[in-house]
Amino acid sequence: MSQQTPPPPQLPPIPPNIGLQTGPLLIGVFFNSILYGILVSQTYLYATSFPDDRITFKILVAVVFLLETLQVACTEADIFYWFGSGYGNLTKLDNTYISPLDTPLINSVVAFIVQVFFCYRIWKINKTYWPICIFIVAIAIVHLVGGIGAAVQGFGHHFSDSRGNVVNAYLWLVGGAAADVLIAVTMTYLLMGSKSNTPRGSQNILVRIVRMTIQTNSLTAGFAVITLILDVAVKSAPIFSTPGYIFGKLYSNTLVATFNHRLTLRVDGRKTGFSRSDNTSGSDSRGVRITTDQLMSEETHSGVELQSHHAKQNA
Repeated sequence: MSQQTPPPPQLPPIPPNIGLQTGPLLIGVFFNSILYGILVSQTYLYATSFPDDRITFKILVAVVFLLETLQVACTEADIFYWFGSGYGNLTKLDNTYISPLDTPLINSVVAFIVQVFFCYRIWKINKTYWPICIFIVAIAIVHLVGGIGAAVQGFGHHFSDSRGNVVNAYLWLVGGAAADVLIAVTMTYLLMGSKSNTPRGSQNILVRIVRMTIQTNSLTAGFAVITLILDVAVKSAPIFSTPGYIFGKLYSNTLVATFNHRLTLRVDGRKTGFSRSDNTSGSDSRGVRITTDQLMSEETHSGVELQSHHAKQNA
């Protein structure tokens, strides 16, 4: 007699609220891919517009870009596992697979790098603020530890099982939000405090820097808080995964956009008739050229070094 193959195991029935289980994952990965496309454009713009930047900052941008590329690859593998090979299998859908790697782990590493970068900017603006920088870095380390803990907690488990302990989620998301708020407040205080010493023609540049600082750090902090609220409040569905997938890309885009923001400063310099020397390529009489070091120095933000190009010509 031929041996009969055993019937396949009975799969769990599909619940009526299946959209709440699958929708947040799909939406999160969808917007994550869109933001990665923006990051690719931002990185290309940086590489072509600022070839003379310090090698340290080129490596910084490259490392963040590679981490985000790995993160996107992992999220695509997750989607294939849940909705490709695991189509209709709720047991696979509840499996975290490698999502702890691409969401809490890589996102927390990228966020930590960006937060330390902004602390470096604060220190370059005013070196007497080093205690505040150390305090922010300490909070960022707590954020990183929470992300690593959440990743370890999630590996090899199911979504329904791995969300009972919220300590790591609190450390990861609250730490990130707290660090972002402190960075935004400190940068704004330092930059606006120098406004009285800034020539009127260069105040528009200063306002743009302040505005971008507040917007970017408030955005990342807001997404961290939203992710935490959804993670704690909604246990029946992985709704937290939608902002969780997204806010990591906000950090990386913020980093590269900060470097690329110098292109806007050049345009403002041309409009106001200001000029300054560029320590990598000499003076540009057509407007403002600002290197990375100059962007992070106290003189750039206070406008002390900015001088009127027309005044020079008239003299």
